[in-house]
Amino acid sequence: MIILYPGASPFAEEHSQIEMLGILLAKNGYKVFIPRIPPLKRLDISAINVEWFICFYQWLLDIYKLESQNITMVGISYGGGIMLKACLQLKELSPLPKILMTHGTYADAESTLRFLLTGEISYQGVQYNITPHAWGLIVIFQNYLNNLDLDWDTTGVQEVMKLEIQEKFDDRDKVISKLPRFQQNIVYSVLNGKGTGEVMALCQTMIQNETEALQDLSPKYWCNKIQQKVFIFHGANDSMIPFTESIQLAESIPASELLISYIYEHKEIATHRGTYFKLKEFSRMLHFFSKFYYNNEN
Repeated sequence: MIILYPGASPFAEEHSQIEMLGILLAKNGYKVFIPRIPPLKRLDISAINVEWFICFYQWLLDIYKLESQNITMVGISYGGGIMLKACLQLKELSPLPKILMTHGTYADAESTLRFLLTGEISYQGVQYNITPHAWGLIVIFQNYLNNLDLDWDTTGVQEVMKLEIQEKFDDRDKVISKLPRFQQNIVYSVLNGKGTGEVMALCQTMIQNETEALQDLSPKYWCNKIQQKVFIFHGANDSMIPFTESIQLAESIPASELLISYIYEHKEIATHRGTYFKLKEFSRMLHFFSKFYYNNEN
């Protein structure tokens, strides 16, 4: 049996890629559960999600009377880091699942958020520039703006972010029309995913203000305590979480298997590559997932 924990997305368990993966696994004979995690659906990336992950896992054990050794957990995007944190806390409460897998997750929450501001990453002396995902600035403002001590009321801007996530665009536009001009400029910058100097300065202040909370949720500070086998998969062109995060993760987890795919992006298969390149990448993916299936079955 496999649990697919979603990432932070308003589409939640109905995300097309989550559904596709669930159907693929089900066709290979697995029973698949995809829980709805309400805070993640609201793009809330706080530690409250750990409790939701644990609660769902324990509910499955109780209701279906399952053996933990027959369960595999898969965490997608931000849900991967939350899943690892949940497993550490589960050690004191319930028997742990046999195998874990992360897809496009992070090692350091702070460096991930900073990537969403610039799209810049560096690996082995090579500088990469990837256009950050459009949701990046919204995630930062949604979670951390209300914690800043500013000389203006942030309530209206926060309401805009909430309505944007809920896709209530008419209501969103009505709220925007009533905001002071400088707040309208901030909102349009965030919604367009192109931060002005003022927006970037606010984001930097927010990230710095959340250092302690971000470290608590960052696997690089505690994932060396994870004993299970962890399969780590990441697309090199991921625009939400850079692939360097999964490299850090693999270096810190004692029993890990890593694949960085240069064809798989955060949301989809890249289609602009040549045939030979695609065949080579699919071969690497086949080898990686064959190991996952083998460990899962044995």
